[in-house]
Amino acid sequence: MASGDELVVQCKHHPLASYDEIKGGLAKEAKKPIVNEASRYLLATSARLTRLNKKSIVDLYSKRIAEADILGREDIAALVRRHPAVERATPKLWMLSGSLLSSLLHHMESLRSENLRSELTRLQRTFVETKFIAKARETIDELGICILAGPPGVGKTTTAHILLLQLMAEGWEPITAVGDVRELEAQISTNAKQVLFFDDFLGQNSLDAKLKVGGDSELVRLLRLVEADPRKIFIMTTRDYVLRQAQQSYERLNHEIFDASRVSVKSEALSLHEKAHILYNQLYFSPLRGLARQSPSKDYVKVACHPKFNPRLTEAAISLLTRANGLHRHPRNGKPKDQPLPQSSSPTVPARLLEALERPEGLWDHVLRYQLTELQRDILLVRYSFGTIVVRVDELYKAVRSMYQLNGQHCLEVDLDAAISVLDGDLLHLNWEDRKNFAVAGLNPGLADAVGDFLLRYPDQLQGIVRSAPFYEQVRTLAGLCGYFVRNQPPGGVFSPRLVELEQDMLKGVERTLFTAGALTSSLPLIRPRYEWYEIIGERLKLYLALCGLTGQTPPQQMIEDVINGVLVNVRKMRASHLLALAQTLRAAIPTNWRPTRTRFEHGLLKRMSNPRDVEEWSILRDIIDVVPVTDDFLRNMEDEFDEFAQFQIDEIVDQLQDDPNGDEEASIDEIKAVATQWSRAVDTWEAEQLIEEQLQESDGKGFAPDDDAGPTRPPHRQYTPSAGNIDPVRLFDLL
Repeated sequence: MASGDELVVQCKHHPLASYDEIKGGLAKEAKKPIVNEASRYLLATSARLTRLNKKSIVDLYSKRIAEADILGREDIAALVRRHPAVERATPKLWMLSGSLLSSLLHHMESLRSENLRSELTRLQRTFVETKFIAKARETIDELGICILAGPPGVGKTTTAHILLLQLMAEGWEPITAVGDVRELEAQISTNAKQVLFFDDFLGQNSLDAKLKVGGDSELVRLLRLVEADPRKIFIMTTRDYVLRQAQQSYERLNHEIFDASRVSVKSEALSLHEKAHILYNQLYFSPLRGLARQSPSKDYVKVACHPKFNPRLTEAAISLLTRANGLHRHPRNGKPKDQPLPQSSSPTVPARLLEALERPEGLWDHVLRYQLTELQRDILLVRYSFGTIVVRVDELYKAVRSMYQLNGQHCLEVDLDAAISVLDGDLLHLNWEDRKNFAVAGLNPGLADAVGDFLLRYPDQLQGIVRSAPFYEQVRTLAGLCGYFVRNQPPGGVFSPRLVELEQDMLKGVERTLFTAGALTSSLPLIRPRYEWYEIIGERLKLYLALCGLTGQTPPQQMIEDVINGVLVNVRKMRASHLLALAQTLRAAIPTNWRPTRTRFEHGLLKRMSNPRDVEEWSILRDIIDVVPVTDDFLRNMEDEFDEFAQFQIDEIVDQLQDDPNGDEEASIDEIKAVATQWSRAVDTWEAEQLIEEQLQESDGKGFAPDDDAGPTRPPHRQYTPSAGNIDPVRLFDLL
């Protein structure tokens, strides 16, 4: 355009409106002086326009606008298709694009998570781009690492999912972990552009704020690797209080990278426009919309302005109101009915939303007590006892049946199927693809806390699960809920006269499940398979001894004999970290009569570990020697063997660097140096480090082509503006 000319684009967002419905508004716009003042005037609307509609609009504007400058829904979609870069740079566009989203979800087969796939699909409609995404992208651009931290329900995981999809759209390969940072290390490819994703990497509560042996140093090492490698990005989520708890227990988690890469996600940091847009989307795309539009828009603004506004709570409240009014039922092959309910004396939608924000525990309490059948509620209570793992439904059924049998009742599978199908969606997430092995994930967000409170309020329900639980995971979860594990103390006064009885039940529950295998899980690749009892026997014994101390019981000698005999038979199958955990438990305060058996185990342990196979086992052996007494001769022999091992590894790295100058061996050097420090040994890494330095200098000198996928380029940061814009929140809710 010529200098001084002005272009005006008038935007009208009416995605479901007909031309007749928007014609009156366009007639008003046509009378505004700006139409004549602009050098060029375009009209863009999300309503569908025919050729005749466009001719009519030209007449409305007295031919002051060209037909080619009138863009309807299809015209805008065609423009986006012609400019894929715009689509990729605008999350809301490509999330609504069937072809692009489909290709991304197909690419996500590497993630192997049906729950994540369904969550990302759901985000297509309700996602609102907040300032947290922009901040996270800045952090990723600078460090390659982003830790999203905040309280439950504020959108940490949603933000992480959007970042993941953005990066995938830009050509980054996603890899994920479920329970261990080593899962990521195993999937890393040296020259590939990869984004690592670890949701709730420290667990969902302070009891689970623990890492496997050596996990803290492994995590820090992986963070350093990502920070130094432009081909890698690492996204993690955690809760603030869980991270703080872990940092008290693991010194390495106080590394400066955890502060530098941390992005705080908090509801109070959201603008009013962002909160209003989140709430609007939740209502607009729910079956509750017909009922919601009966309330004044200003009442919804009060909800968005509430100091305790939380997207998870409002979403849960809308889901519950939908179910309570029977709006969740709709024809399988049709659309949900959008029908206003008759006016009644019951509270309005805004009133119920405000109630949920004021009393979040009451949100689910009414459901648990009055809106579910006894069997449906029992399924939720038993599912809670498994914790956050994804379990096969037949194992969930087994645990429910066991609880009913304790009370002399019988539970048919047909009744269980009927009950769980009602819970699916709003309260549970099920995978129905494989009927034989279908699985159920943890309870829906927010519901888990309510179920935990419910069990603490009604200890007879809790005792029923503990007394009947066929799996150790159940007892462990409920012991954690009651504070009988690790650093926590029993909750004084919660159970009053039932406290002693509950401790006894917990102890018997651990005894009953001590030698049982872990709960069967789905055959889906991302879900961990069954594990044998001896794999985490250190944790099991630790809980057992803690409960013995609380109840004043003396652990029977035969039990420890059976444990050690079973471990020694399977010692070659066990991971070194699990053996260390058992050694640490047995070196704590234990009965005197256990000590000869402990000595027998320690002899077998040292024999098993006397020939470490890799750097990790050398690290764990050093930790074992710090726990288990050894002779000076044994220590000297192992130090000499470590020197030989370390030198051999360094020679291998030097040979590898000479054969392949582009190899990435810096992480291996760091590992060896870290373990050498543990052993207080000196290793000569000068030649290897010189080769790495020469490699880096050569890379910096050559540079990388912009289109080189293997080049060290992270995605350039774009300033993403919140999609809520500056629209008046009241006007926004008028669109319901």
